[in-house]
Amino acid sequence: MNPGEVKTVGLDGPVTIYEVAGLREAFREALAEGVDLRVELDESTKWDLAGLQLLISCVRTARAEGRGLTLAKVPRTCVETAERAGLSGWLESVTESD
Repeated sequence: MNPGEVKTVGLDGPVTIYEVAGLREAFREALAEGVDLRVELDESTKWDLAGLQLLISCVRTARAEGRGLTLAKVPRTCVETAERAGLSGWLESVTESD
């Protein structure tokens, strides 16, 4: 991929403490490509705080490396988890507008 390109990555299934280690590796590989990322979440199901922490870490890592990372198609379960954690403002700030 060339600089300026955006790679789309999709998450499916649960995004909880039980899946975070595997998902972290997938994000590391995607970030290593050196392009901006668009993460589609519409196929994800169950969310917990560990899943949100993973997203926060990925966004911070991408930004620290001068790249963008936006979220797309955020499911209600993720939004509700963010609301309970006091992170709804953060989630809105990194979610692409329709």
